[in-house]
Amino acid sequence: MSDLPEPSGTTHDVCHHAGMGRRGFLGLAGSTLASVGLASLLGAAPANAVPAVQPDAPLRFALVTDTHVNVDTPQSTAYLTQVWASIAARTPDLVLHCGDITDTGRPDEFERYAGVLPAALHGRMHYSPGNHDVRWDPSAKEQYHSHFGPSPYSFDAGGVHFIGFDPTEVLQEPGHYGPGGLEWLEADLKRLRPGTPAVLFQHFPMGNTFYYVDDQPAVLDLLADYDVRGIFAGHIHKEVVSRFNGLTQIGLNAVRNGALYYWVERTVASDGTPVLRVSRVNVAADGTETEVPVADMPLAGNGLGRPQRLRGVRLGNVTGGLLPVSVRLDRDARPAQVAVDLYPQTIFGGAAAPVWKPLTPEPDSDRRWEGTVDVSSVVPGTQRLRLQVTAADGTWWEDTALFEVERGAADPRPRWEYQLPGSVQGGIATIGSDDGQSAVIASSSGDVVALRPRHRSSTTRLWHAQVGPVYRRPAVDAGSQTVFVPSADHRLYALDAADGSQKWAFDAGAPVLSAPLVTEVDGQERLFFSAGRTLFALDAASGDALWSLPGRGFSSGRAASDGRRVYTAADDGYARAHDAVTGAPLWSFSMATGTENHIALYSGWDNVVAVGDGVVVVGSVSNSWGLDAATGALRWKLAGSAMYAPALVLGDGTVLLTSEVGVMSRVELATGKVRWQTNLAVRVFNAGVVIADGVAWAQSADGKLLGVKLADGTRQGQLQHSLVYCFSTPAIAGDVLVVGNQNGMVTGIELP
Repeated sequence: MSDLPEPSGTTHDVCHHAGMGRRGFLGLAGSTLASVGLASLLGAAPANAVPAVQPDAPLRFALVTDTHVNVDTPQSTAYLTQVWASIAARTPDLVLHCGDITDTGRPDEFERYAGVLPAALHGRMHYSPGNHDVRWDPSAKEQYHSHFGPSPYSFDAGGVHFIGFDPTEVLQEPGHYGPGGLEWLEADLKRLRPGTPAVLFQHFPMGNTFYYVDDQPAVLDLLADYDVRGIFAGHIHKEVVSRFNGLTQIGLNAVRNGALYYWVERTVASDGTPVLRVSRVNVAADGTETEVPVADMPLAGNGLGRPQRLRGVRLGNVTGGLLPVSVRLDRDARPAQVAVDLYPQTIFGGAAAPVWKPLTPEPDSDRRWEGTVDVSSVVPGTQRLRLQVTAADGTWWEDTALFEVERGAADPRPRWEYQLPGSVQGGIATIGSDDGQSAVIASSSGDVVALRPRHRSSTTRLWHAQVGPVYRRPAVDAGSQTVFVPSADHRLYALDAADGSQKWAFDAGAPVLSAPLVTEVDGQERLFFSAGRTLFALDAASGDALWSLPGRGFSSGRAASDGRRVYTAADDGYARAHDAVTGAPLWSFSMATGTENHIALYSGWDNVVAVGDGVVVVGSVSNSWGLDAATGALRWKLAGSAMYAPALVLGDGTVLLTSEVGVMSRVELATGKVRWQTNLAVRVFNAGVVIADGVAWAQSADGKLLGVKLADGTRQGQLQHSLVYCFSTPAIAGDVLVVGNQNGMVTGIELP
């Protein structure tokens, strides 16, 4: 196991912000708030923290979410202008924004947002980012943090402790707290005096039917141990009130849907309990307001649903596809139903209605409930069961429990694990010869390690290096002498493959959120990569810039080259070819049309381009195309989103394409004819595919490893090795498959 420490955040009196890391998150250490009035968008915390419940403490505030401001649609600010005018007239103590402030996180969208925020609300605003604020812009979270400050953070107002959390992930759709985020959250909650109610506001809702945060079971476990009373969330663009695990969660409707917001006042309920009373305010075009009650969020008492908390779960051995379940309840529980269901591991950042199977109480007891659940459909490995105890008033307690499904002879087997700080999102590289290969892994904390598998069952760390945050796969030169690591701190690093020492670092002037390509051009090894909206070509040995092309569009994918030309795809909607020596443009191919905003979201911004046999393969979220490498002329088109998972040229005139929904196709490069196709029924995304001994192993986003025979597309072997999302493309080091997950866990897997 690694001896690297986990990163931890810091807190400060009054307004508590997360620590920014060794080099500053996304290279922002020492930066200042943006100009053009955007600094005024950051809300100031109240001057004095209130340490405990004060039933009579005054508090009046507004809630908004999902404003989705963009420069293409005037309507995106029309509703918001009405909302701001109404809120400003009420002079709230503060305003909480639950994210998706902008549509793509571009600078002009933040400027447009600043232009409609009235001066009366400056200094009252508090924000939590949404996935649209951080995913599609080349500066990722850098734009958000420069305008609104660090996150997560907390502050106190009216006797309530507010936590603005940030589960968003750079370049990804779903939410994730991770060990570092959970550590910060627990440290923040521990500092509260007993009796101080806490309220979380963030973009993604949790629990109920929502699975937008992939490690939400760990989050809910943590919240259950503290006096957290509720959650305000956006993302779902509809109003949903859930009362579970002691929480009142209010999912908010979107300003994008109409001129509406939520008004909250601290008051006392009829039973004397202090509550946050929430109502929805609809604003008509003439300024007329209609206020509709939504829910009360209790700030004291046992917590709705809390008496139904599970006190023990016992799972038996799987026999005949059935898992025995025994649940013990709290003595105060008064359940109307106790039920179980398989955790929907395959749900990717979405919602799913459970299929509950009720358990049966033991005779003469309502504290122990038993039954079985059918698990015959699940993949071998560690799996999750979800449990729910529902009271007569509709409140509930939900929890999860782990169980094991035995692997078969054709299934892979996990052999060792290695923990890194941060998330391993960028994919695995390999160094060394076939008989002595090592894996190089980089994480979002900027830690880079080289691991050498030993006899399949263990691993040795060869070296460790520290750079800025890494979100894309490193590259290795042909001689396996140098590892090239892209970093969001604006640099591309060249590290010695023998000991991890730095050879050189190139400052690209923007976050390097693409995977570098190293290839030979005219007998010289060159590096091609994108940073911001610029394509760079460097000398691989020295790091000297050979040429650069600005203004091309953002790309977090990877270029391809045949030694004569370099091929790219970007969020401006074009696939392009450039002369590899000079950078001169040769041809372009339109991948998407429509407004600039639409093109940015749905074109080839995350495409790993492939080239072979004179054909360039590019993809968007809708299609893949085969283009003539010399002219850019269309050879063929294949429907389906195969942009995220890298296409693999197999060397026999075919290419292996894997769509984001798990459809794997072996396609002839010359004609686009599909030789075979198989549906894995999983989300794949950047995790992609690696090939070993005639088998393509697909790493799904939800932690499965699935084997497919290259010869005919039939399935061969499967393993659930992670219950945390995986966006890291695996690699074969020696005879071990190495992959990482969003919790920073690196796993070595023995293939059959």
